[in-house]
Amino acid sequence: MKRFIDKDLKKWKERTRRKPLILRGARQVGKTYSVMRFGEGSFDNVAVVNLERNPEWIGYWVLGTGYWVLGGK
Repeated sequence: MKRFIDKDLKKWKERTRRKPLILRGARQVGKTYSVMRFGEGSFDNVAVVNLERNPEWIGYWVLGTGYWVLGGK
């Protein structure tokens, strides 16, 4: 199923200096489905971090290093 977000995800991928993708929105509208389908079709490796399901993972992405530094409340 084609979704409106697909064109935005493609534009994000084409940026040369793209930042980590953060996707927020209403529940049950297909965010996870869209991102997973896009990632699997566009990249060799995909990492999904769901901070609402795993709030203990809240931290900081260290730009340029490829590392996720865990933080806490």
